Amino acid sequence: MALEQVVSNWENNPEKEKKLEFLRESPMGIDFVIPDIHWDAEEEEFYVGTNRGPGVLGEVASGGGFHVAAEFSREYVEAYRKQYQELLDNSTLTKKQFLTYVMREANKNEYVIADALDVKTGTVRSHAGRAREKVQKAQATARIPELFEFEGYDELQENMESLLEPKTA
Repeated sequence: MALEQVVSNWENNPEKEKKLEFLRESPMGIDFVIPDIHWDAEEEEFYVGTNRGPGVLGEVASGGGFHVAAEFSREYVEAYRKQYQELLDNSTLTKKQFLTYVMREANKNEYVIADALDVKTGTVRSHAGRAREKVQKAQATARIPELFEFEGYDELQENMESLLEPKTA
């Protein structure tokens, strides 16, 4: 989603549209600037950065493809960071559950996650399990609008009370 947002913004900006085309045609391409979640051991926190290491593109001298890639990368990383922050803010997961879930879905090893979050591997499994349960419940809840999108909804409404009554044995 973040990539589509930034690409769309650049495509709709005449000055940046030319730069985007240049980046697409360059040997780097857009794949060079894809953000990834990194662990900063010195700061002891996760951050979003490009897949080429923290600050590499931003530190390259101005001019040429690296300048365009750096500009695109900064916008992409910021959109990516905002997307993750919004997901966390609107989630029922704790921050550690969220980070654990995201890293497990990215196929990170539980020992790596435990080390990064400074918790035991059992805690990683526990956070991942609780997060998975919450996500599954949220996905089921999100499907409720589908109930209203089929033929026969009016008939279902008429019988809703009997459908929701507990069955007695």
